[in-house]
Amino acid sequence: MEKEKQKELREQLMPALQCKYDEFRLLGYNQVTMEQIWNCLVQKKWKNFKEEKKLFELVNDILSLQIGEYMSFVTMQSYKEQRSSGNDDLETVLKELL
Repeated sequence: MEKEKQKELREQLMPALQCKYDEFRLLGYNQVTMEQIWNCLVQKKWKNFKEEKKLFELVNDILSLQIGEYMSFVTMQSYKEQRSSGNDDLETVLKELL
């Protein structure tokens, strides 16, 4: 998705994003950010769609995002960041064991 189109789309979808953000916060996930929710949707749910989705389909994707999907995405992102920075404790432990 183009950056300019993403920005415009995000503005249109802000009420649904805010609703999902509030829902996750009410469930006790206080570390949730709007940016992470948006990135999860763009990189996970909307990664491979070929046709342009209609606005109601995008809103449905946002509102149907489950906390498990979101937490899985955030966990994987965190692991990727650790790995790229060379600060991978799991990999170090495995090397020591082998």
